Amino acid sequence: MKIIIYLYTLTLLIIPFYLRASDGPNIIVIIADDQRWDATDFMQSRMDDLGRTARFPWLVGTTPNLSRLSNEGIHFDNAFTVFSTCSPSRATMLTGVYPHVHGVTDNSIAFPTNSITYASLLKTAGYATGYFGKWHHGRQTQRPGFDTVATFHGQGSYFNTPFYDGNNNLIRTTSSSEWIDDVSTNYAIEFIEQQNNNQNPFLLVLGFKSPHQPFEAPNRTVNIYNGQSALDVPNLNTPPPGQTIDVNQGNYAGVLRKYMSTIAGIDGCVGSVLDKLEELNIENNTAIIYISDNGFFRGEHKLGDKRAPYEESIRIPLMIRYPQVQSAPSIVNNIALNLDLAPTILDIAGVDIPQNMQGSSLLPLIQNQDPPDWRKYFFYQYNHDPEFPTAKVRPYIALRHENGLKFISYEENASWTEFFDTNSNNDPYEINNLINASSHTDDLNYIKSVLRNEMHATEFLKTNGINIQESALHANINLGKNYNFSIETSNDLDTWTLKSNLTGNGNSVNYNLSPSTSNTTAISVTGNENDYGIQYVDGETPYRINNTELIVGSPDPWDNVVGGDAVLIFEIPVKETALQINRIELKFTAGRKWSPSEIMWNADLYLLGIKNNTTPFEGDSNNSSITLIKDNILDPGFPNTDTIVTSNCEDLLAFIEEFYQERPNYSGGQYVFLKFTPDMDPESFAYKFYIYSSNSNSHKPKLIFHYGENSENPKQLFYRVKYGQN
Repeated sequence: MKIIIYLYTLTLLIIPFYLRASDGPNIIVIIADDQRWDATDFMQSRMDDLGRTARFPWLVGTTPNLSRLSNEGIHFDNAFTVFSTCSPSRATMLTGVYPHVHGVTDNSIAFPTNSITYASLLKTAGYATGYFGKWHHGRQTQRPGFDTVATFHGQGSYFNTPFYDGNNNLIRTTSSSEWIDDVSTNYAIEFIEQQNNNQNPFLLVLGFKSPHQPFEAPNRTVNIYNGQSALDVPNLNTPPPGQTIDVNQGNYAGVLRKYMSTIAGIDGCVGSVLDKLEELNIENNTAIIYISDNGFFRGEHKLGDKRAPYEESIRIPLMIRYPQVQSAPSIVNNIALNLDLAPTILDIAGVDIPQNMQGSSLLPLIQNQDPPDWRKYFFYQYNHDPEFPTAKVRPYIALRHENGLKFISYEENASWTEFFDTNSNNDPYEINNLINASSHTDDLNYIKSVLRNEMHATEFLKTNGINIQESALHANINLGKNYNFSIETSNDLDTWTLKSNLTGNGNSVNYNLSPSTSNTTAISVTGNENDYGIQYVDGETPYRINNTELIVGSPDPWDNVVGGDAVLIFEIPVKETALQINRIELKFTAGRKWSPSEIMWNADLYLLGIKNNTTPFEGDSNNSSITLIKDNILDPGFPNTDTIVTSNCEDLLAFIEEFYQERPNYSGGQYVFLKFTPDMDPESFAYKFYIYSSNSNSHKPKLIFHYGENSENPKQLFYRVKYGQN
């Protein structure tokens, strides 16, 4: 993946762009956060016609400005995201390429600032460019391609939020009465006025925080839906296969109302922008695009987040109003993707679209054309996001066809595979899994073949270690100790052939695989994911598939940083000498997982106690039964990577000595639990411990016993690593 990303970003230097003079139309992009496709009064008023239940009929009449965009412009009924998570989706909108190509595949990864974007290209073409509001890409402070900037870090807060310029200088901090999206909108309107006075064509991006958690609406709409509740739909009790319930059923109605009240709030912001364009008499020469980064569940499939591959998550609102070129207001049924945003903007501006962009311009559809080669389906995906352990959705790849057929393949378990016919006349709520239905065998085989083609066409196979290729493949696989492993090969990703069943012995296994008759070959290794890794494939950079990091201070999905304790588990050894234990050291290598220039909080080390199995203690650091071993073991000044050795864990030493005194015949099998707990700050991020496969001692956390005054060979204990929760 690194090689591909590098080539992609470098093409900016070598692709000959033929840019038109800076006399193009103004372009405004408004991005909502987590707004589902049906969360407007325009859509709720049409749900019966679409064969669906209007779950939120009380929205009708409450989002007039969003409806104005739909009624006066082009409304895309079948708009989707190719990756239903905030940062990957936003990076895709900027670049016009899939997340596995631009490299932003979870919310913690910063956007590659040298990437080709619609902003950088329009700036080169003479456009004034401005970005206001939510950027979202981790703690990133740069806004590449934008000249004028007023944004906040990360998720920000609905009130009392610092705003920064493009050089990361503090502009101001909002008050407790200033709603964040109102402030972003005011900056956007100032930019419109300034560029209109300068007679510059402009690109403006307005990023709303709404309707993202924690759903805090402005005073004007906070009580607008009091007493309302959603109507039931058939898929409320159909959770994804093999997954736990994600939605908070306890206060569901209240949370739903808060979510919708923030949408009513940003509707007013959209109205302010529309009014300003009319006031300046530039509305006919201004293209306005309204889009969300992904959808959101409101109880469907027992989910309350996004990520999962169902319609409520991947389907998004998309409206484009451009009076100068659109033939008339209309509803478009062609599949439109967030992938299409960048080429559409460039096409509207008259700027050549780079050949490596994977989306398509929507301009022909805006002009009421029906291109014969328009896409009939699209590929989408989700990778497990290690930074959000509370997210319950499992990794998958999937394909959605315009005829409603949807195929979902989960990475962890083939038995979870789903196949739906989402056509409004059949199964719009994705209840009936047709994967084993003989009546749909032909449809299933067709969709599988299309998915394989799309995985090739989008370079997914090239960047994700599946390693289907046209020549012989050489792989070296390190197998851990005592675990069972299976090695399989495939030439089409549908049919796999078992090569070996092995018991790991800590040694490596070499495989030389010849291509099949179809001139492709692939390799798959299954086993304990913490205990094996592919060391090299054909001499390329190692592709490691084992977990190598343990996170402490990891934020929850809403960036409030409320969890992420880490628990290290060490087996207490049999005492092998009559000598007194002189001291105990804890040694580990840690670093910043993602952060600003310095960590804004510390982490403390606690002793939880012992158990006779490896189930982490549930505990509160304020509980008297839990002992503070070391305060600030990771402090705000901690470097990017460093090894820490506690010189003397006195409380732990006392605990271990008492343990041996109470158990003179101890023969092993009990464990000591050490928990790292962050002292959290709203601006914080996370630390990581470096953990490697069990056949390597590099960077492993160690608990070291020193016997006597001058011990030269301290005892190093077996360790296990678990994730803990507050």
